[in-house]
Amino acid sequence: MKLKLVIMQIMFRRSQLPIITLFIALAAACSSGTSGTGPNTNTAAAETPKPAVTPSGQFTDADIAKLKWLEGSWKGTGGEKPFFERIRFDGSTMIVEVFADESMKKTDETSRFELKDGEFGNTVNDQRSAASSITDTSVQFVPAAALPGGVVKGSTFRFERLDDGTWNAVLVIPATSSRPSTEKAYKMEPFNPGSK
Repeated sequence: MKLKLVIMQIMFRRSQLPIITLFIALAAACSSGTSGTGPNTNTAAAETPKPAVTPSGQFTDADIAKLKWLEGSWKGTGGEKPFFERIRFDGSTMIVEVFADESMKKTDETSRFELKDGEFGNTVNDQRSAASSITDTSVQFVPAAALPGGVVKGSTFRFERLDDGTWNAVLVIPATSSRPSTEKAYKMEPFNPGSK
């Protein structure tokens, strides 16, 4: 797992993936239960399994409108170096753009969270994360199947609005037989690219 995390950190530094893509990739690496040195013979059978949280299929345009506080340009910190994103809404679609640097002139990647058949989510390759809850101050995403009847792969993460106009993006790293579940938070602050 350490090797996979190092690889993901290198990939993130080089490509400046959007926070969503980073979350999906990190969660997949962490939940695989491997160390990079061979098969994992430990099992979590001794642990009491928690009921899985599943995506909601009941969201409406009104629910997505509750997330308008995410709109804007943001500087993210909490990793090795800052990253820069812009979030905007087009109807019930949330568009997340990540930029190469603080000038926010060159878009490196764009992710789209779309509301379809009551489910609000984003798919990256064969992994999908979809919202399980939306409130006026938070949204939580959990793993979902990328294709109907497909394998559920993805990550659990949430965006939490704070009173000072910032918000936290929190990645939940699942427990394994050798360690408890942990969380990694990234602070997102309003950013004006013309202010530097």
